Parts: sequence; structure tokens; C-alpha cells
Amino acid sequence: MGGNAFNAVLAANAFPRLPPKVYCALKARLFPALSNLYSWVGVPMEAPEKPNYGDLDFLVACPKASTPHEVVDIPHQTIQSVIGATFVNPMEGNRTSNYAVPVELGEWASHEHAQEEEDSRRLADDEKIFYQVDVHVCTDKAEWDRVIFFNSYGDLGMILGLVAKNNGLALGVKGLKIPDPPNPPFPLSESFSEITQFLELPMEVYNAGFKTKVEIFEWVALMKGFTSHQFRTEGAGISKVKADRKMYAEFVQWVQANAQSKPSEHGSREVRQDKIRLEALAFFQKNKEFEALAQARNDTQLLKEVFSGSRVREWAEMGERWKGVKAIMDAVRQRLGGEEGVLKFVRQNSEDELKKVVLEVRDSLDLGVVPTDIGTLNTSTPSQFSITPAAPKADGKGYL
Repeated sequence: MGGNAFNAVLAANAFPRLPPKVYCALKARLFPALSNLYSWVGVPMEAPEKPNYGDLDFLVACPKASTPHEVVDIPHQTIQSVIGATFVNPMEGNRTSNYAVPVELGEWASHEHAQEEEDSRRLADDEKIFYQVDVHVCTDKAEWDRVIFFNSYGDLGMILGLVAKNNGLALGVKGLKIPDPPNPPFPLSESFSEITQFLELPMEVYNAGFKTKVEIFEWVALMKGFTSHQFRTEGAGISKVKADRKMYAEFVQWVQANAQSKPSEHGSREVRQDKIRLEALAFFQKNKEFEALAQARNDTQLLKEVFSGSRVREWAEMGERWKGVKAIMDAVRQRLGGEEGVLKFVRQNSEDELKKVVLEVRDSLDLGVVPTDIGTLNTSTPSQFSITPAAPKADGKGYL
């Protein structure tokens, strides 16, 4: 049921479930109004076999008031006015704003649902009932395409994401990625046209529409690498899903009911996932980029290990003279050709060779070393001795 966005001003029973005919009529009525404001307006395809609806979701992009050089946001009050909303829960930027549009008295009668309207009014305060209309503003047409695909056919987007996780990939409204913990996921593509082609999901079937949820489940099962025997719904990288995602839960049950009774022919889960990730990198032509990123991280880690400030400080015996440490490191970089030169030197030589360079640079800068100063040994009596603290140097800290 809709209406949760308006708890502060309206009770939940002010937002009745909408019969399909009423829902479709509302969509047809408001679509032209929003099309006058935005270049792209759409409603995600509804899940099949749904008996009624809690709200109506519009996705919009590219305000018509914008110019090639400036994007002009449509004020919430303007949208509120053109769709005839009484209340609005505004959200700034590219987010979803909620609108409460009143149901006119007797409006449902023309759709053969007069009794449902009367029953809904009887339950509501003051017998006033509303439609909840959500308007999500997308950044651009590309995002509009992604959001409308991922949110069509009920929980289909979430289901595709779950199967992708089982394949060692991450699929969401921002496209397809390769998880690479602890590093950020590596992006493969934001185009669902490319993504579905790689996943071997026939878009002609998708575009023709689904009459039942089972048809959707069977389409998902065509995905590259899908194997019911190894399918799982929890574990590393798989998020928990709210209990109210009924279609998602029904898909899980459908997979379990149709699970293979024999081990998968795809080998172990890890082998299958590695194979699919390599195929993805090749398909999207991202091999070199992925390898370069991995190499860059390895280089950074190597530098931290063999050419860190603490390591140079130890080699050069600089004590707490960090300015001196920095001077040495800058000079070493200059001598070897920057960070890349230091990396090349380390790969071609040992750490001891790098240490020699550090010491040569230290001496060339005339920085000297910080001795371990334990003071003067006093042996004035044969039976005992004591340590007399050394007098501080000119700078008061015992530094050279």
C-alpha cells in the first residue's frame, strides 16, 4: 500500500490499493502532463499477475526548460500543480519525490470499481482518499534507460543482481561490475544493451513482455553461467533482501524446486566465476585497463613497503628529523627518475642496493646521522660505575 511517505499528514488508509483499470487510467492521465515538462517520461513495466497496485512510479529526465548549457530543475510546485496533487514530499536533486493526488468522488465508477471506491472512502478519515504518485528525476537519458530497465517487471532487477552475484559479478542500476575487494568494484559497462548481450539474455523475449512470473524466471535462467545446483541466496557479497519482496522470494523457491539433482557440469563455483570474469573483461575489452589498475595498486604497495618514510629514516639513521627524511626521498626520486624510476630500480635490484642509494644521497646532502647517545662512562671507583648524561648539543636536542 502506498502512503507511507505522508504519515505526518495523512493516515495510511487514505491510500487504497489501486485496481489495474484505475491504475492504467491514472497513468494515461498523468503521462501527458509530465511529458510537457520533461523530454523523457516513463513508467517501469509492471510485474505480471499483480492484482492491484500501491502507487504509481514515474521516471523522468531532461527538463524541457533546460538549454544546451544549463540544466533547469523543474520546481516541485510545478509538478504538484500539473498532476493536481494536494500534498508533496519533495526531495532535491536526482531523487524520488512523492505526491498525493486526490481521488475525485465517483472516479472509479467509470472503471467498474465503484464499490471498491466506496469501501475505501468508508475506511479513510473524512472519506478522502488519494493516489500516491512518485516521480524520480534521473540525471540524464543514460541513467533514465538504466533505472527504467532495472526497475521493470517487479523484482526482476534484484533477481538479475542475485544471479550475477552467483556468477562472481555485480549488477545494479549503475551497470555491470567486477567485485574486487578490498578495492572498489571494477566497472565493465553501464549499457544494459551490451550487458544483456554478454549475459546471453534474449532481449526480444524481454521486449515482447511476460505474461507470468514463471516466464520471467525461465528467462533469467538463460543467463550465462546460471546453474541451479550451485545457486545460493546468502554468503559473501550477497545482501539480505526485505521479506516483502515476494517475487524475489518466489524466484528463489522456483530455483530450488528446479535444482539439478547432480553436480553442475560447470565445475566448482570458484572456477566458474573466474571463467565468467575473464570472459567479461574480454567481451567489454577491459583486460588492459583491469591489469593496469591492478599493476598500479601493486606498485603503490611495493613503494610503501620498500621506500616509505619510516624505512628511509631507519636506513639513513635520521632519528626524528623528518624534514631530512623528506629531502632524501625527494633527492632519490630525482636521481632515479621519479616514482616510476624508483619502482624500476627496485625491480631490477635488491633492497640493499636501494639502501646504498639512500645513504649516498644522505651523504651528498651533508645531513649526517643521529647517534645513539648514551652519555659518558664513569669508572672513578673500582667497585662501581655510573652513567653521566651527556651535555646537550647546541640545538638543545642532541642532534647534529
